[in-house]
Amino acid sequence: MDVVNSKSTLLLILLVLLLGAGALLVLNPSDAPPQEPETISFDPSSLQRAQAEPRRNLQDAELPVRNAEGYGEGEATSVLWPLEVELELEQAANLPGLSGLDTGGVLGAGATARLEGRVGRGVDDGAQATITFVAGPNTGRVLTTDADGRFGATDLLPGLGIVDIQGPGLVGALREVRLRQRSEALLNIGFGRLGNVQGYVYSGETERGETQPVDNAIVTVDGHATRTDPEGYFYLSNLASGRTHIEIEKAGLASLREEVNITAGFTTPIDRLKYRLVPGSTLTVTLDGAVGGPGPAELWLAPGAPNRLSTYPFWKLNPIQIYPGQTQVIRDLPSDLIRVQTFRTGALAEPESRNVNLRASQAGSLTISLTSAPTITGVVLQNGEPVIGAPVTMVAPDEVQAALRHYRQPAEFLESAYLPMSPNARQTTTTDERGRFVLSAWSDSTPARYVSASSPTGDAVGQRLITLSDNDISLDLYPREADRGVIELATQSRFQGLPVEWRVNGEPRDGFTLPVGERLRFDGLREGKWRVHVRWQAEEVLDERGISITREGGELKLELPQDAIVGQDREAWLRAGRDYPF
Repeated sequence: MDVVNSKSTLLLILLVLLLGAGALLVLNPSDAPPQEPETISFDPSSLQRAQAEPRRNLQDAELPVRNAEGYGEGEATSVLWPLEVELELEQAANLPGLSGLDTGGVLGAGATARLEGRVGRGVDDGAQATITFVAGPNTGRVLTTDADGRFGATDLLPGLGIVDIQGPGLVGALREVRLRQRSEALLNIGFGRLGNVQGYVYSGETERGETQPVDNAIVTVDGHATRTDPEGYFYLSNLASGRTHIEIEKAGLASLREEVNITAGFTTPIDRLKYRLVPGSTLTVTLDGAVGGPGPAELWLAPGAPNRLSTYPFWKLNPIQIYPGQTQVIRDLPSDLIRVQTFRTGALAEPESRNVNLRASQAGSLTISLTSAPTITGVVLQNGEPVIGAPVTMVAPDEVQAALRHYRQPAEFLESAYLPMSPNARQTTTTDERGRFVLSAWSDSTPARYVSASSPTGDAVGQRLITLSDNDISLDLYPREADRGVIELATQSRFQGLPVEWRVNGEPRDGFTLPVGERLRFDGLREGKWRVHVRWQAEEVLDERGISITREGGELKLELPQDAIVGQDREAWLRAGRDYPF
């Protein structure tokens, strides 16, 4: 009886085990028939299966739309690389025009140089900063960094320029940028590990071969200044690493500007940087001819040989203001061939550009004669009343080509010095107490110019197109309207968030993660024709030009790569140096 009971018990246990195994097989999700949920969501535990067997697409249906602005961390996602969206304005809408007139190009056609970079506090930490052009054709333009310290622009004028980088908690820096048409320049600067610079300044050697130190000379490195001690030595600490310039000034000696490299966490040896200053030359300029104006004439000094780099900081001098009948003495110039250009509203210099060969310790002189030139006069009105102190600008549709015609030089000439746009390419002025302004007419072949103005507070603007026959115009200001252009990018169905990075005319905007079931929507854009360029992991996904963006909005279909939907596995994240999110 005990044996029978034992056998019965054993059989019962085996039966329970078999039933449990069968239940496990039935419950195995890989064998169960697929069920379409009402709302597709991402289950981290099923990531590997989702990568091997992508989920079914949603039925074509109207998906909710949500603005891309303002997203924070968004939804969890295994998609490692962000979708990169670049929006570039090709031609603004609602520009003033004249029937049958060829303007000679699209407004801003010459502004094709690109700049991209990053400002960081360290290797991984981006810094809040402003990048301000202080010399060159883009003077006054200000770029700002995003939350990751990135900045950029795709609509810059080509030429040599200097930018000033400043931000909260940063020591600041002054860097040179060389911009070329339809090319991209990079400028990355870090303020994490700073460097120190020291050196020696002298003026000559004695008969016994000993150097003569220069004391109390002003030494500026990367925008930071100090003075040499009685022995001619200088020291500057806490400078951002990278290539920058040193500038040395001392009364009676020609100022010097040379490139210097700052190494992070390093102090240059005391005997490595030695600079010799030579006696400076003097140029006396007299301006004849009481014509043109209002306002002074401007002298711009530059190297006389544009194919050779100058070691003189001309950008600190320019522009030099001088009124007709006056004499201006310019001291401490280099012993070199110097080009002097003269600009004044309503006047022409005879000749406009002159070369002067200067010798050390010697004085040169130059007399510039002004003759009357045609002008364009006008008045700025708002609600029928004249506007006092309104900024007025007149530009050629293609500023670069207009400037090159004026200089009679190839495009490389713009990189010879920190040159302004010539007056036939761009002029600026301000209305007087009667709301009136005066600009020089132009003599090149461009058939039209755009004249724009704004109220002193910037809340009202106006613009019109003028031709060679216009000589007295009125410009009405209207309230400035916010940009309201909208574009949507509709993708196929997704089951997890999609990281997105985007730029507008090269300016990076804050990234976000697009939730499941929502389309990309970008608004606050200027109405007009745009280029829409989309990449994912260096793969081009979309590149459309001439896309019309209006207030009513438009839609483009965007076919995402499959890997941008199913994401990447843990190993890919680890190889990229990032923590797997699940």
